[in-house]
Amino acid sequence: MSDEIEDYLNDVFSKHRVVLFMNGTVEAPADAESMAARNLLSSIKIAFHPVDVSRDPRLLPAVQKRSEWEQLAQLFIDGQFICDSFNMGTFLKSKDLDKILKSKKVPFDEAAADQFREMNS
Repeated sequence: MSDEIEDYLNDVFSKHRVVLFMNGTVEAPADAESMAARNLLSSIKIAFHPVDVSRDPRLLPAVQKRSEWEQLAQLFIDGQFICDSFNMGTFLKSKDLDKILKSKKVPFDEAAADQFREMNS
């Protein structure tokens, strides 16, 4: 991993507690996984900083190395990999995501999370 990309990631994590690495932008996700992650986080009102890994070919391998995970989109909190978009809904349904968010003092809409669980049970 280049020092430039490593410095960029460290800078992102120092400035933003909740980061979503995705393909595309929040306004125009480039794939279904990125859209699903954006929609889920937005639905429970988690403020996150999006990073479009497609804008630099060095970003995706660097993020995958940090997370030790291949799939995108990837959610990080305080620089720690939490889950990918495929597991985000499962984490929310099981309340594991709630526990992580509460332990890290990341604000979210608990009523919206409960509504998500009711709709997806």
